[in-house]
Amino acid sequence: MKYRPILCSVLVTVVFCILSPPAFGQARPGLESSRFRAGLSLGYLSRTLDLDEEVQDVVPKMTGLLASLVLAYELQPGFSLTVQVGYSSSTFDGLAFRRLPYSLVIDADSGSLGGILLGAEVEKSLFGGAAFGVDIRGQFLASLGLNKNWKIPGLAVDGSAKGKPVWMIASVGPALTYRGWEGITPFLCPRFDYLWGSFELGQTVQDLKGNEKKDIKGRGQFGLGLGADFKFSSSLGLRAEAGLYPRRSGTDYSFTVKTLFAF
Repeated sequence: MKYRPILCSVLVTVVFCILSPPAFGQARPGLESSRFRAGLSLGYLSRTLDLDEEVQDVVPKMTGLLASLVLAYELQPGFSLTVQVGYSSSTFDGLAFRRLPYSLVIDADSGSLGGILLGAEVEKSLFGGAAFGVDIRGQFLASLGLNKNWKIPGLAVDGSAKGKPVWMIASVGPALTYRGWEGITPFLCPRFDYLWGSFELGQTVQDLKGNEKKDIKGRGQFGLGLGADFKFSSSLGLRAEAGLYPRRSGTDYSFTVKTLFAF
């Protein structure tokens, strides 16, 4: 797999975070101005996958349900760091393993695979006026899959398989916001978005054993986020966002709702 795009996105995010305060003449406030916020994030994604090593009979896809607890720390006005931990439920469709003793295809009937969800996000306000503003956002998500066992049907003897997917998403890009309405701030967020990971499947049929690991990545590497921040009070807010990921012959999508409570 090629990791250069990921390293570039991480580097861009770090550079913006380090250089943007002095670049815009903002003095770092004292600790008393920092705030913690906690909340819950719920999301859904549907992405078409690309397998470099072979041509699949069916175009493989992955869907995921994501739920996590969120903790955000505001370093200074307009500059926040967010971490999250939770659970992911991933479903794969059309992922074929041909190098095992008996070929297997992971599809929708195989059920979902659980995983531990970890994430981090950086958001920095670059500049803005009374009505319009520009932010920079960088995010990283990782789903560390848990092992799942299957019985292999259609064999004269007992057979089983064990699989574990691991996938990650890194994204970075500007957010164009409109601040002219009270209590609601819509935004448009074009971004570089890269999904990659692997799916490892082991098989045991009596004395026969095999193991195959596939590298996977998302077909679209650019996304467009459309959403809004809703401020219900000085301590309670909500962000809703829909993501579109154009690719050849189609578009993938995602949805995210996140609520935060200041304390």
